Amino acid sequence: MSDREPEGPEPGGWDAHPGEFFPPPIVSSLPPETQPEPEQKVGIALLAGGVAAVLGGIGWGLIVKWTDYEVGILALGIGVLTAFAVNRSTGGRRGPKLQAVAVGTALLGILIGKYLSFAFVTQQFLPGIGLLSGEMLRLFRAGLRDIFGLYDLLWVGLAAAAAWSGLRAGDTATGGTAPPQQSVQLPGAAKPQRRSRNPVDRLTQGLPHGLRITVDWIVTIAGAIAIVLAIKAWIVNPYRIPSSSMETTLHCATPANGCEARFSDRVLANRFIYRFRDPERGEIVVFETPPAARTRCGAGGTFVKRLIGLPGERLELRSEKGLSYVYINGMKLDEPYIGPNRRDARGPETFRIPQGQYFMMGDNRSQSCDSREWGTVPRENLIGKVFATYWPPNRISVR
Repeated sequence: MSDREPEGPEPGGWDAHPGEFFPPPIVSSLPPETQPEPEQKVGIALLAGGVAAVLGGIGWGLIVKWTDYEVGILALGIGVLTAFAVNRSTGGRRGPKLQAVAVGTALLGILIGKYLSFAFVTQQFLPGIGLLSGEMLRLFRAGLRDIFGLYDLLWVGLAAAAAWSGLRAGDTATGGTAPPQQSVQLPGAAKPQRRSRNPVDRLTQGLPHGLRITVDWIVTIAGAIAIVLAIKAWIVNPYRIPSSSMETTLHCATPANGCEARFSDRVLANRFIYRFRDPERGEIVVFETPPAARTRCGAGGTFVKRLIGLPGERLELRSEKGLSYVYINGMKLDEPYIGPNRRDARGPETFRIPQGQYFMMGDNRSQSCDSREWGTVPRENLIGKVFATYWPPNRISVR
């Protein structure tokens, strides 16, 4: 008989009494990225998200200032940027608190971007107002409903969704949202390997976890930007009416000179239609102005006017009872789209429209700087036909 003390049962093995089996301990743990966040982590996330929001908002404003063109994808970009900054600053952690931080800072960045873009555009018409002056803030608050149109609200929603989903707790390898499950691990048994259906995960599976997350974010941002830019470049693009040259057909917002409405019209242009047919008289067209426009009008770039004269035609301006009327090849042009008191008193003139060129005029003839000043527009400068007004709600229409 041995003098050794009986050994206790080993986990997962048999004890001294045959037939009794002690099950192995339950292995259950949350991945580090889904662990509850200490307060200091939330503070770091706020700081990182705030810095990303400010930088994104400033970038948005500068893009509008330099290009005179506002791109909705910038809102989505700020949402992705803040989520990325929050995620990386907390060591790849995720959870509801960090989701709230990402969404809140994304909305802050969008507000900064919209304010700066509004301020830069306003300074073109009212150069005496300071960028951060009280008057500029008052004008911004007064025009919020116009500044955040339906199209803008869509992008804001997408930005918030991107920031929220970017910090969603779940299996980062598979992108799932199901909570971690308890599992039983037998001694010596190999852990089951899960395959990801995400091609980016498969391509980066040998990289460190942090680098994999970074690559995933970069691919997501690049893909979203590529899709939206492709749509804007070849299919449909939105535009805002900044001046009174098309009143009363298309409204611009006060306090700009000659504008009648509280909110500027936002329109959509079909960018591919002129690849399949020729432009037609009477269509409202978005186009790039000739270089002479900047000299003669003090502004150039992308304009919205009505197509009046076609290639090869003779266009005349004749004075009748003190007002100017358009004649095409000797025939008076019927123009029901010109509102009362919108004609000018311009004297008799004749224009010969070259082949491949088009003559553009605004519906508000007395306040439109158009082809009468800077000449005709080449076919290749035509961007697209305006086919709908989508903002404000009471102006929604299809042309």
